[in-house]
Amino acid sequence: MEQPPQPPQEPQQPQPQPWGGQPWSRRQQPPQPPPAPRPWGEQPAPRQPWGYRPPPSPEGPRAPGPRPWYRHPVGMLLIGAVVLILLALVVPVFTGGGSEPAPTVTSGAFGSPGTTAPQAATTTQPQTPDEQLRQAIQAELGEAGDVTSVAVPPGGQVIVTWEIRRAGSQGLTKNNARFGVMRIMRAIQQSQLTAGAPGVRLLGRYQQPGSATPVTVVRLRFEPATVARGGFEDRRYLEAFELADAAVIDPAFRG
Repeated sequence: MEQPPQPPQEPQQPQPQPWGGQPWSRRQQPPQPPPAPRPWGEQPAPRQPWGYRPPPSPEGPRAPGPRPWYRHPVGMLLIGAVVLILLALVVPVFTGGGSEPAPTVTSGAFGSPGTTAPQAATTTQPQTPDEQLRQAIQAELGEAGDVTSVAVPPGGQVIVTWEIRRAGSQGLTKNNARFGVMRIMRAIQQSQLTAGAPGVRLLGRYQQPGSATPVTVVRLRFEPATVARGGFEDRRYLEAFELADAAVIDPAFRG
């Protein structure tokens, strides 16, 4: 008895993969080997944009080799020693060998170096009382005039002659005459050389415009009591002629 014909069977559909499995349409790939470690001292490759693929290298990665000799501690020490030796040889050439003077060489053919004869001692003559007083008066007088002569006779009056210095105007020249009187008398009062003198005479000279030589324009006489009383400060220069016990003033210096 013949079997009745069977109906055609439909192809079996693939079963879905369990949770976490691979989809049925993707082919299984073998696992990739881990990347080779980076050689020592090599800089990391810069980051590339997403999707960048480096070109294939015709040669494989170079195996790390030994470090060069100059990067070893012993090589660095040798380089430092060579630098120090070169500096020790070159620096003296540029510095000239120091600042010490060259020694003097004495040869018998030229004779021995001559000896310098000692200088003779200079004797300073003691200053006379007149000169000592003149220097003290000039130091006190300053720019107001120039002392020409000082006489300190034993038991006599002290006589001082000075030239009045010209100023920018006639009024300032008069002030120089008054300042000169006050400063000369102040120096005489402070000096011990005029102690016991019977008085002081001042002679002020000035070269008038059109005159060939200076003439005496101020004559003053001070008694010992006036000298001892003092009061010869610069702030009282307007009273210089009035402080004297006797005065003869040229009309050009009055007022």
